[in-house]
Amino acid sequence: MTAPERGSMRTRAARLVAERTVRPLAAAIPVNTTTVPFARLAIYAAMCVVGPSLIGTVVDRIDDGAVRGELVTGPKVTRTDAVVLYVHGGGFVAGSAAAYRGVASRLSTASRTPVFVVDYRLAPEYPSPCAQQDVAQAYRWLLRRGFDPDRIVLAGDSAGGFLGADFAITNAGQGLPGPAGLVLFSPMADLSLEIAQNGGASRDGMISYPLSVKAVAQFTSERLELCPERGMRLPPTLIQTGSTEYFAADAVELADRFRAANVACELQVWPDQMHVFQVMPALAPEARFAFGAAGRFITSILDSETASAV
Repeated sequence: MTAPERGSMRTRAARLVAERTVRPLAAAIPVNTTTVPFARLAIYAAMCVVGPSLIGTVVDRIDDGAVRGELVTGPKVTRTDAVVLYVHGGGFVAGSAAAYRGVASRLSTASRTPVFVVDYRLAPEYPSPCAQQDVAQAYRWLLRRGFDPDRIVLAGDSAGGFLGADFAITNAGQGLPGPAGLVLFSPMADLSLEIAQNGGASRDGMISYPLSVKAVAQFTSERLELCPERGMRLPPTLIQTGSTEYFAADAVELADRFRAANVACELQVWPDQMHVFQVMPALAPEARFAFGAAGRFITSILDSETASAV
């Protein structure tokens, strides 16, 4: 699918308002153990407003040892032989399965596949590598539940996109069977933020360098980045990003790195969109079409894997 040449009037207006209000406020607030709990509550409340669950969505809470999260089944879901493992964003310090019910319900409906959103441990209480360990645990939990690797698609946004892609790369580096596909919304690729900073001026309504560097510092002091190597058995990948967002250069660079590693990677750049516009369909009508594209990508992978197994 080709993204439209220009964002809708509602999208552009929302971005301009947020750029003048939300972005400077978020950049000015410290990120620490005092402020993070309030930020988590604010993000949850905001996401319930800008991206509520679809009517008819079924949510099953999962608490199975170290694996916690929600299994979300959107309306009209017909597939039971596969699952999407979703790793939520939030700058490594915020976000939750509950906050992402709207995202999960839409992705589930678009792909006709249940979505398991993992509640990984958050910084600063649990810095790296706790989140990475929890993503790996969730993947292995799905394997134990009877899903073969070719029946699992791994998806994530922003920091969750980093964690999801990092798992796929690490898993492939160990020679282990990986997921059938990757879907990444506005993924971070370089936690030093050099790619983002060198990528040109951003008109993102939410994310800025001051906010990002403070959040990442709570997660890790290492210069972590996604570096797939040629010859790794990495799955087909779809990357979606907004043209005006802070991490647009990360998404483009990551797509280039996947392609250089001989991985089939589709990059969709959506004009005039803020960071992870998919989570805010009330503000960005294009989110619906982005989910549609992601759903078709997931379906094509799962259907092709089913056909090849027959």
